[in-house]
Amino acid sequence: MIRRPKPGESEEDLLRLQEEFLAREVASSANVVKKGDKRKNVAGTAQQNRVEKDVVQLPGADPSSGLPMGATSDPPKKKSKFRSSRPAAGDYGVRGQRIEIDLDRDEDPEVAMERHDTHITSVLSKIMEHDTSNAAVHLPRGTTQGFPTALHRGHTTGAQNGKPHKKRSLFAQQFESSTSNQFGVSTEPQSEQPIRAPVSSSIQPHSTHPMRVSDLPMASSSVEENMEMGESIAAESSPQEPHVISGAGLLQGSLDPERARKDIQQIHQENLGRLSAMSEEEILQEQQKLRQMLDPNLLKFLQSKGTSKPTQKPTSSSTPTSKPQADSENDSMDTESSAPMATEPIPEEKMTQETSKQRVHFDDNAGGGVDDGKEEQEPEEQEPEEPPIEVKKEWVNMNKVESDKISWLKDMPKPSAKAKEGYQARFDFNGMLVARDADIPVREGLHHHGEEQEVPGYSLEELFTLSRSSVVQQRVLALQTLARVLYNCRISDIGGELMEPLVPKLLEAGVLFLFRWSLDDVNEGVITACIEGLAALLIQPGDESTSDRVFSWYQGSETTPMRPVVEDEEDESGQKIEDKEKSDPQLASQDVIKALLRMSVLERLRYILEVVRPPAPVVLNALAILIRIARHSQEATHEIMKCPRLMQTVFAEFLPLASWKSQGDVVSEAYNYPLIPALKLARVICQNGRHFAATLLAKYNLMSVVVRYASMEPVDMPMNIGEAFQLSTEAFRVWQVCVSYGLACDTYRDLYPLLMQQLQVFQRLSILPLDSTHDASAKAANRLQMTRACTVLSMLEGVIHVAGSAVILQQKQTMRSDEQSQQHPRAPPPPIDWSHVSGLMSPLELCAKRWLGEMTNCSDVLEAEALSLVGSSLNFLASVYENWTRQPSYSPVDCLQHIEELVTRLLVPFMTSTSFYSVVCNLKSHSSVSHDGNSSLPIISALPDFSCHPEDQSLVYPCVKQTSSYGFAAGLLRLVTTLLKIHKGMAAKFCPIIESTYVTEYLKAVCKHPHQSSASQLVGSWARYEHHVLYYLVKLYYHVAQQSESCHQYSILYHSTALVLLTSLQSGQEHYVHDLLSTVLFHTDFLAEGRIGDPIASDLADMLTMNGKEETAPSTNSSHQGPTRGELLQDAYDHLGSIRHLYMVYFGAAAQALTRSRARSLHQPHDIDTLSLPEFTGPLVPMDWIFLPLLHLYVEAQKAEMLGKTVKSFPPHILASITDTLRWVFMLETWRPKCLQMVPQAAKVARLYCIFLTGNDLFMEDAVSGFLWPILRIYTQPEYLKALDFNVPVPGVASFHDLYMSILTQYEAVSFGNRLFAHFILLPIQQQFNPSLRKAVWFDRVGVLRSLGLPLRECAIPLTNFLEPKETNPELVEIYLGCVASGSVRPSWSPVMYLVAVSHLSKFLFTRDNLDQVEAVRLKLKMIRQVLALKDKVLQQQILQYQGLDLTQPLGFNLYPQLPLERLEILQAAEQR
Repeated sequence: MIRRPKPGESEEDLLRLQEEFLAREVASSANVVKKGDKRKNVAGTAQQNRVEKDVVQLPGADPSSGLPMGATSDPPKKKSKFRSSRPAAGDYGVRGQRIEIDLDRDEDPEVAMERHDTHITSVLSKIMEHDTSNAAVHLPRGTTQGFPTALHRGHTTGAQNGKPHKKRSLFAQQFESSTSNQFGVSTEPQSEQPIRAPVSSSIQPHSTHPMRVSDLPMASSSVEENMEMGESIAAESSPQEPHVISGAGLLQGSLDPERARKDIQQIHQENLGRLSAMSEEEILQEQQKLRQMLDPNLLKFLQSKGTSKPTQKPTSSSTPTSKPQADSENDSMDTESSAPMATEPIPEEKMTQETSKQRVHFDDNAGGGVDDGKEEQEPEEQEPEEPPIEVKKEWVNMNKVESDKISWLKDMPKPSAKAKEGYQARFDFNGMLVARDADIPVREGLHHHGEEQEVPGYSLEELFTLSRSSVVQQRVLALQTLARVLYNCRISDIGGELMEPLVPKLLEAGVLFLFRWSLDDVNEGVITACIEGLAALLIQPGDESTSDRVFSWYQGSETTPMRPVVEDEEDESGQKIEDKEKSDPQLASQDVIKALLRMSVLERLRYILEVVRPPAPVVLNALAILIRIARHSQEATHEIMKCPRLMQTVFAEFLPLASWKSQGDVVSEAYNYPLIPALKLARVICQNGRHFAATLLAKYNLMSVVVRYASMEPVDMPMNIGEAFQLSTEAFRVWQVCVSYGLACDTYRDLYPLLMQQLQVFQRLSILPLDSTHDASAKAANRLQMTRACTVLSMLEGVIHVAGSAVILQQKQTMRSDEQSQQHPRAPPPPIDWSHVSGLMSPLELCAKRWLGEMTNCSDVLEAEALSLVGSSLNFLASVYENWTRQPSYSPVDCLQHIEELVTRLLVPFMTSTSFYSVVCNLKSHSSVSHDGNSSLPIISALPDFSCHPEDQSLVYPCVKQTSSYGFAAGLLRLVTTLLKIHKGMAAKFCPIIESTYVTEYLKAVCKHPHQSSASQLVGSWARYEHHVLYYLVKLYYHVAQQSESCHQYSILYHSTALVLLTSLQSGQEHYVHDLLSTVLFHTDFLAEGRIGDPIASDLADMLTMNGKEETAPSTNSSHQGPTRGELLQDAYDHLGSIRHLYMVYFGAAAQALTRSRARSLHQPHDIDTLSLPEFTGPLVPMDWIFLPLLHLYVEAQKAEMLGKTVKSFPPHILASITDTLRWVFMLETWRPKCLQMVPQAAKVARLYCIFLTGNDLFMEDAVSGFLWPILRIYTQPEYLKALDFNVPVPGVASFHDLYMSILTQYEAVSFGNRLFAHFILLPIQQQFNPSLRKAVWFDRVGVLRSLGLPLRECAIPLTNFLEPKETNPELVEIYLGCVASGSVRPSWSPVMYLVAVSHLSKFLFTRDNLDQVEAVRLKLKMIRQVLALKDKVLQQQILQYQGLDLTQPLGFNLYPQLPLERLEILQAAEQR
């Protein structure tokens, strides 16, 4: 019995078994027999299918044909010689039968098989080209006419030569009746001898391809070499037969061959004579002409052919042979020949040894030349390379080694060196960058593709190409690799550095469309890879985990839409371009989610989930994609809700109400199994709007699902314990969102016993870290339990708000008349009231006391889940006390006693402990001041995200890191503020917290580096959690300052914090803005300077400053005799009420947004329509908000002027609003200058220009000018002037140059030389700013110079700012000279401008620079001659003898007593020229 191979045997064992089997000569157990085709009449079946017929033989018919003669008109089919030579089918037997071949004893089986094989390869291998070397070439007869004679139609004679007449065309009849002589063709007999080319030494007689240019003897670089070449040619060929010009064309077309040969010989002799008469230089010139005339590609081709291997030369040219011998090099040129020549064949056995031969070829370096005549060596035959593997003789069918087929097994060569500018990025199958010289085995599959087969990895271009392959496995591999590349790029873990962000480049290349098109594939593997790729592209991995972690923080359920900010585009007519008018690539470049929705991705996902039913990973990725789409906007959520059967499939398949089969740690079957992402999708949809939540509750029975998972203990669920806790937690989050709208509150009454039981369990829960005796699984379960408890408390807090609002709704309902109720129906009161929730306060207060007490005595670092749990309990207590005071059962005595006990025994001890100081230090280390507002992860403008890393917390926004304590701090400060609002007597107990060094240091850091969120990055929206903490800290000071005078010393710090907070608040926090303006910013407790004598101290300081600088500085007070700075500050302090009213009215314009924000901040469930915040566009209040009333007034005045109305005067309330704005600006610039440092100084000046541009005499009003003068003095201080910069773009101003031109026009029209206005004109023309601003005054608006009569000693701007550095613009200096020479600028009219002109003219003319060019020197000499030619000798003397600035002089400068020697030499040089 034959033994079969066993596992573990080597290749030698298999070969040995094969030899044993062959040695036994045992017949095979199975034979393959191929049956014949029944449809074909082959042997074996032809006899069965044959039908006998009676045939009548007619006389004259072929008896073998079987048909009578003439029965068919079809001609017999022709058979090719190849077909005739093939053996009949019967020779091989019936199809499918075994063919037996008799072998001779010594005959090779392979040879025999090849002899009998009729395969197509055998046929093709025997194709031989027909030998035409000896075939005669018959040329057409010659003609004596250039064009055939046109015959007249009447020459037709009809049928000719006795042929039967047929109906033919007139032309055919005429042509048939015509003779050849009528067309000029001779009828003389032509020789049948074929034309053969004459044999010469330069054309090989055995060559069958046409003569090449490289074979022609051309001019050489040496005449001697050319003569030697001619001698050798003459020796080898007859002088009667030229070797260059054969004359074949003349012989073929000539009627007189003898004359043609004479002409050929004459041309040959003329050519030889001309070549011999030419010098070497002339030959080179002619060669260069040929080089210029020929096409470069053709020249390159001729050069390559000219250096080819020479052909062999026969010893005899007269011996015929039966087989031509052609040069292998010339075979490829046969088809390119235009006139091939027949040559005499030479027998192969008489070919002699190869001789040397000269070739003339074009040389790129020398301009042409002749080879040196040395014998060209035949290339040595290369030895066959050894195969990359050792081929054993025992291997079957490996007798003949084919090296080209196993060459891929060779070792790959080393990659080329890396370029300086980098190289193309390549990735492995895990999506990681692969180094170009990485030592990766070939078996990994990263080699042998593309242009650089030795370089490992796949480039993006290759992956895109592979994704369109017809092989499914290749498409899946490419899509999976792209998905992993995208995921690694999202988390910035790609294994290297790229020169440009990769994800935007992939989007630009069309990866989105690639995934979407591939998603329509029917193959499940392709669908899986596409879903994975879309999830990697759309989702930032750490965003969802961070959002879940902060969900239980104060207002953590509010979500920011992940929608890109797209500016409206307009067409040529100015109409807005709608999204439906944009193409898919245009829309994808702006908003990826919108593009996917247009491409019906929801319908495809529904089909995959409902019909395809993919495995669990695909389902999880699909649900994650749906969550990302829902987070985009309310419009995207609406598309999800209206997609047919999508949500129905999600609820039916992934949120089962019945029991489900338990699975392991990894979910293998997603259907009929509760999936956490499915429940999270329902929660995100509910967050986007009340109506979405109501739809899910009514149509899909959402609360049944929530109750199913929330009412069961996680340990009792048939699933992994971690997933069980997460599923229960997610169910309570969905319930919390519904309760936020006042929905699903009746379920609270049904589950009240269960919830009370949970609170009792929470009372035994400790927040302290577990000791080392507990393993990792126990610690993880403890964290999950605290997270679930935190979510339960947040849900119960929402129930408190609903129950507390029942009284308010009932009161509003009773106050409304029946008619109003019908016109504007209100929401009915909720199904629960305060009596249903009053029992929750006691157990939750016990929990808060225990947990806060543990924190007070704990020195260890608490986990993030513990801090969130304590913060949720404090938020719950704050909500209870907020709503308790509005209830009819409210008892002030009981409430105040509770508050006193809570403050005395719990809050104050904790807030004076080291634990609280640790919390405050944590706030400082996690503040947004340490963040620059830019994300460390890649930013995609068309696909914004929150830029959270799933593991590396250093890449997460600071205030939402896992170690952040902002959630706990917000709950603690909110509770304290709420209690102090009810019991003001407890405020003094928190004075130590207000004065704490830790708190003040944190606030100083916030004020020192005010944070401005970038409108283009969604990551800045996380800062709202720090805003909650800052807001309640400011409110805490507000309550404490009213009861304690000692904390007023920190009023500047807390007021500065409020100002910084105001300019940091985001859209959706309008309530905070309104509350800060109404209660904090203009409150006297925050501006304590007005009550401690600061105005009087300011006057005293000004008097001391004036006395100290009286002799050294120009007076700035003589120009304006008005109230002192202290009096103005006191006046502004007294008008804080009107100032507050002004800004409250201005910011109260957005009433609708304020109402929605107030409803969310005050927790009014009946007024909350959505938990989705407005689109994130950066800070809500601009940095220059103090100037907004001025801008608003200017815009309204411009609108009135555009309507043809003239603004002559302003009503008192408008004048009062402008004055109040200037009061507030002056007050903040004096008392809070650091808070306005973030506003550019140039922007402040531009805002004040609005006063001068509004109306004709508004700036002349005493109240307005009274505050403009002190503001001007502040802005002209050295530190402010140093910060002033008009060379950079001014925020909010499209073109400052245009604005300045408007100011100059207004000054020239209405100023009347007003000195206040003149100062604002002089600010932008200081020497350090753009010369175009100075040209605007000196050239464009010269009339301004006439009225710019500001005295030198009254100029508040240092005059050196106009004189230094010296003017280097020659054009501007010429303008200065023209103005002073023409009298446009005079010292009596504009002393400042006159000083500027004289100073710069003198410095320009007499200052020698090392870099002076010739043109500059000529210009200086020209201007000096112009100065010498001035008629005004005083002006001439001032320019020539100007020495420097001296304010003691009447003109502000002094002169040299006599002209310096250096200047005298320059003047003499100018006169000589």
